Amino acid sequence: MSSSIDKITNCWSRIGVWRQDEEVCPKLAEVIHCRNCTTYIDAGLILLDRELPDNYAEDYLKTSQINTQQDDDNATSCLIFRVNNEWYALKASVLSEISEITVRHSIPHNRNSIMDGLVNIRGEMEICISFPNLTGNAKNDISAKGSNKARIIIIKLVSGKYAFQVDEVMGIMKINDHTIKQPPASLSKSNSVLCQGIFDYNQENIGLVDELRMDNILVESLS
Repeated sequence: MSSSIDKITNCWSRIGVWRQDEEVCPKLAEVIHCRNCTTYIDAGLILLDRELPDNYAEDYLKTSQINTQQDDDNATSCLIFRVNNEWYALKASVLSEISEITVRHSIPHNRNSIMDGLVNIRGEMEICISFPNLTGNAKNDISAKGSNKARIIIIKLVSGKYAFQVDEVMGIMKINDHTIKQPPASLSKSNSVLCQGIFDYNQENIGLVDELRMDNILVESLS
């Protein structure tokens, strides 16, 4: 079994989502996260099928007797994404779907800057909003036109489903609640209203969007 374990390349920590170097695996543009890649899945199967080490039962008993507080008990699963030059996170509980870029249909006589049109997602027309205009970050626009990292995110809020385009999706991560801090005073007015907190992840400052505030803003803006 050790020979099978030796075949694990550990590419996810070298060129995947947990990478330390600048080199990026070309498969990420398609699979979004290493957990969706067959290489990562096959490596997991090899580990699950490996033989138990000596004294495993004894070590497990000692470990299970240690009463420790696990960080995961106070963690929140978040979808992390980039819009223009800013990183944001939304709780995974409001995530409905992540889709490839699709044609956006404009709405005649629309003068609402937040309403960006309609998009067809699996045969259903969804309201498409402009996240840059929602956050006031449109002036720092970095166009995603032609980028293979751009995606459409569909979320389900209290008032309904909404879609919006992002320039890059980092993936769904578990964030420890104690690492989330209050937004600094230097944060833009629009972002400070939309974000309930900020945290550091993968050397990036990420704003945690308050989905209830976002829903209220959308209802007020689109009504």
